[in-house]
Amino acid sequence: MKNTINIIIIILIVIIAMAIAYSAFATQLNINGQSKIVGEWNIKITGISAENISSGCDAGTPKYSNTKAIFNAKLQKPGDTITYIITIKNAGTIDAVLSSAEFTPDDVNGSPAISYQITNPALSLKAGTETTCKVQVIYNKETTEVPSIKTKKIIGVIEYVQDD
Repeated sequence: MKNTINIIIIILIVIIAMAIAYSAFATQLNINGQSKIVGEWNIKITGISAENISSGCDAGTPKYSNTKAIFNAKLQKPGDTITYIITIKNAGTIDAVLSSAEFTPDDVNGSPAISYQITNPALSLKAGTETTCKVQVIYNKETTEVPSIKTKKIIGVIEYVQDD
């Protein structure tokens, strides 16, 4: 019996010694981190101007905000044109690509004597760069009489998405 108690005591001493040795070599690691988003998405319209204005026509005063451009062309006679240049800038830090550029003239309610020609903006718009989109308003030169409907609206939506 004494041998059994001695063996149990020795085993307990060995277990305690192992626990002490383990705790002496155990290390607790703490990892702390913080993440911050520094990229900025900021694609906007920064200007609209008119050029190639036919004699006698009025380009009006084009207006724009960050996401909207508005113009009001007044054409005088068949063959007249006005071209509007819309400047789009990537003022952010994330590169972008053109997802879609859709321009829809009101052909149902608008004058058939007025048409639009569109030059889409650049397919790629790197951070800090700009591009232009051109909208040319045309009074059909083959029109032989003043149309009863004298206006035609156009709605355009240009969408850029993040470059992969």
